[in-house]
Amino acid sequence: MKKFLFFTMEGFTFDPNHKELHNMQILGDGMGNDILEAFSNFKRNQDYLLEHGFKEVIAVQYVGDMIRHLEL
Repeated sequence: MKKFLFFTMEGFTFDPNHKELHNMQILGDGMGNDILEAFSNFKRNQDYLLEHGFKEVIAVQYVGDMIRHLEL
């Protein structure tokens, strides 16, 4: 199975100082034999996102384990 991250450039978030920040937002991940299967699984597992109106979802395949909790 291939692994994909799904993200968007739509919307915004806030930094730790409560300032509005326009950046890419990770929506979640999905697995499948190809991008279409992974996206279908992603939409099924993250169905609450359908209520938020994201129209431009970008995907990138990743290999290996994800590294989390990095600090700038």
